[in-house]
Amino acid sequence: MSATLQLRIPNRIEELPGVSEAVEALGQEERWAQDVTYAIVLGLEEVATNVVRHGGGEPGSSEIEIEVTSSDDEVRIEVRDGGRAFDPFHEAPEPDLDAGVQERQIGGLGVHFVKVLMDETSYSREGGRNHVTMVKRRS
Repeated sequence: MSATLQLRIPNRIEELPGVSEAVEALGQEERWAQDVTYAIVLGLEEVATNVVRHGGGEPGSSEIEIEVTSSDDEVRIEVRDGGRAFDPFHEAPEPDLDAGVQERQIGGLGVHFVKVLMDETSYSREGGRNHVTMVKRRS
């Protein structure tokens, strides 16, 4: 089986639940394992939320392009946006996982979770746009 979901949404937090629902529906159609669906939804929500909150510009002023391609072996998620250049996989600060709950700053774990849950992550800047790719193997 192979299927592709393509979405273009305004860079607004309010749009993200609809994206998650569409991805979950694709996962059901493609018969992804529950842990695969969880990783994909969490990874996509984290990346898209960071685009909206930290990408620059006013919410709704630009679009986020999302493409999810499911094959027999893997699911590839691509997120493109026109925000300021930022490689979340190399530029985001590493969280202090040894600090106690009281000593930790709020936030900062999302990119860490994406790196742990995904089998591959990459970032590039193409044509003035950020391009984040995440891959989750289905087996």
